[in-house]
Amino acid sequence: MEESLVPLGFRFSPSDEEIVDSFLYPFLVESKPFMSLYNNFIHACNLFGNNTEPSEIWKKYGGPQLVDTDLYFISKLNKLTPKRMDRRIGNGGTWSETESSKLVHEKVSGNPNPNHIGRKRKFRYENKGSEDHTGWLLDEYSLFDGPKNDYNQRNYDFDFVICRMRKNDRVGIKATNLKRGSQDKEEKKMHKQKDEKR
Repeated sequence: MEESLVPLGFRFSPSDEEIVDSFLYPFLVESKPFMSLYNNFIHACNLFGNNTEPSEIWKKYGGPQLVDTDLYFISKLNKLTPKRMDRRIGNGGTWSETESSKLVHEKVSGNPNPNHIGRKRKFRYENKGSEDHTGWLLDEYSLFDGPKNDYNQRNYDFDFVICRMRKNDRVGIKATNLKRGSQDKEEKKMHKQKDEKR
């Protein structure tokens, strides 16, 4: 039996700061590949301009076998202009931003004013013609190449980002509730018909 490099009980669940500072920075600035251990957790896959549905990407990279775990990807941005990105994915779908971006700070203990080292943006998959519609969430992490005067700007300093993809649990709960509601209506209808026959 082959011995795993992953320690027993290990869960890959890095903080926002760790994603930007410990993974993106060495990869983009120092041109260092990920340590071999992390190649099992951060996959190379372009999530922008890809014709594959999120559920197919999830299956391809082992998502169905994961329990309470997200998938991580290093992805190339598909730039239309320095400020505009092509976020299309799947068959006519897109990653739509769900809230304002958040700055990621350098993790330095004892520093009351840590530097901003990157940005986190949140997206949801939208495609009304697909079963995947609103069923997938994406957190996108980008790295700054140095201090910025305007943190609200939309420019990206590098062409690659790390993305965390996961299922949208709310969609599953909503679908289950709709199914239960439909079943309840059918049962009431059947009981009513039986009562009328008596």
